[in-house]
Order: sequence, then structure tokens, then C-alpha cells
Amino acid sequence: MSNEQKKVMAGIVSAIVFCTAFFEVAFRAASIDLAPPGGIDAAWRLSYAIRWESISALCLFAGVGLVANRRFVIPEAIAGDAVPAVEIDRRYVQNTLEQLMLAFVVHLAMATILPDNELRVIPILVALFVIGRVAFWIGYHIAPTARAFGFATTFYPTIVAYVYVVSRVLLG
Repeated sequence: MSNEQKKVMAGIVSAIVFCTAFFEVAFRAASIDLAPPGGIDAAWRLSYAIRWESISALCLFAGVGLVANRRFVIPEAIAGDAVPAVEIDRRYVQNTLEQLMLAFVVHLAMATILPDNELRVIPILVALFVIGRVAFWIGYHIAPTARAFGFATTFYPTIVAYVYVVSRVLLG
């Protein structure tokens, strides 16, 4: 394994440990029951998830805004030339769009199948998404391998959510 691969692996492992600990602490701390007697209907569940997803989307909004601003203020970038900082930000925007799409779909699906007392999982996943995107962006500007923690903090909770949703759908 190369030195670069070891750095990426360290970022991934630390992200897995962080996500697990963050989720556990946040889930226990947010042990409020959102459900009124009789349960929560599907429309409320979906609107709840969409409201939280607007926070996730701020990560994309920030990236698009920064790319536009950098292109305006950097003479080489306004002419369309490749500028390293703008290229990193463009890659952040592209990756964030991909990650947001995956997370958005699974979070909405989770909102429809989670038990009432577990809907607090959605804001916890959104928090991990935002933390992951910020870490990815900052890490990428430091060094390409330093984005691994942020990528894993964004992507792995989404994988776990998909495993949960697909297993619930297939197994009933």
C-alpha cells in the first residue's frame, strides 16, 4: 500500500469511528418522541425530511456560490482558464451534487419507514452529511488525500441508510 493510500485509509477509518460515535451520542441525546398519539402520517414524515434536507442542500448552495464568486474575482478564472482553487471547488460541487442526490432519496425513503420514535435519525444523518461536506472541502484544499475523511463521513452513513431501507423494503 502506497503512502497516499495509507493516508486515505486513515481518513476512512477515522471517519467510520467518528460517524459511529457521533450517531450513537446524537441518537441517545435526541431521545425525544416526535409522535403524537396515533402516529405520524406520511405527509408529515416527508415534509419533516425535506425540511432537514434543505440544510444538506446548503452545502451545494455554498459551493456553487463560491465557484461563481471565485470566477468573478480571479482574472484568470473569469476568462475560463483553469485555476487550482476553482478546480477544487468545482470538484467539490460535483461530488456534493452526487452525494446530495443519494442522501436525499434515501432520507426520504427512511422517513416513510422508520418507526415514529426513530425519525430523529434523519437530522443526525443530515448533520453527518454537513460535517462530511465541510471536512471534504477543507481537506481537498489542504491535499487530495485529506478529503478522505469528509468523503467517508458523507458517503458511509448513506450506504448504511440504503442497506437499512433496501432490507426493509425487500424483507417487509
